[in-house]
Amino acid sequence: MLYAGVLSFFFYREMDLKGLNDALLDTGRLAAVALFCVGTASAFGWLLAYYQIPKAILAGVSAWGMGPTLTGFFIALVFLVVGCFLDAIPAIIIVGTILQPLAQGVGMDPVHFALIGIVSLAFGLVTPPYGLCLMISCAVAGVRILDVLKDVMIMLVPMLAVLAVVIVWPDFVLWLPRQISPEFLK
Repeated sequence: MLYAGVLSFFFYREMDLKGLNDALLDTGRLAAVALFCVGTASAFGWLLAYYQIPKAILAGVSAWGMGPTLTGFFIALVFLVVGCFLDAIPAIIIVGTILQPLAQGVGMDPVHFALIGIVSLAFGLVTPPYGLCLMISCAVAGVRILDVLKDVMIMLVPMLAVLAVVIVWPDFVLWLPRQISPEFLK
């Protein structure tokens, strides 16, 4: 931002002081949207960790005796729900560390577990109520979130299909990592 401002103000002479002020105000507004989302997600993550909600869920789920595929769908469901309320990094730190022993207990490859979590958390970036990417893009475009939501929902169907492929056929997504570094995979 600073570099672009210096170029347009001094070298290209396309911006005056009023334009610079407007650009700084727009940047502040967009940064405020992103920081508000990250702040609320961090607070929610802290509450989850403080009350040990993921641990309580895991204790009940371990008794169900699911296989690798059902466990993959369960992990995806948990990450999908958590991703709607938390940013990806706090979700990985809080929920990922809780669900990893469950995945390991059914013999799921750690890379496969990580891929399920990452693909599932990608939904949270475009789905309300958190939807960081959705909020930022709507703020940049000057469009209401409700107006964009219908088009976003259409894109979630192929994303769900990709998630199902990742879960059902782990060899499909683990083929390349096995070629590059087989010593890290089973």
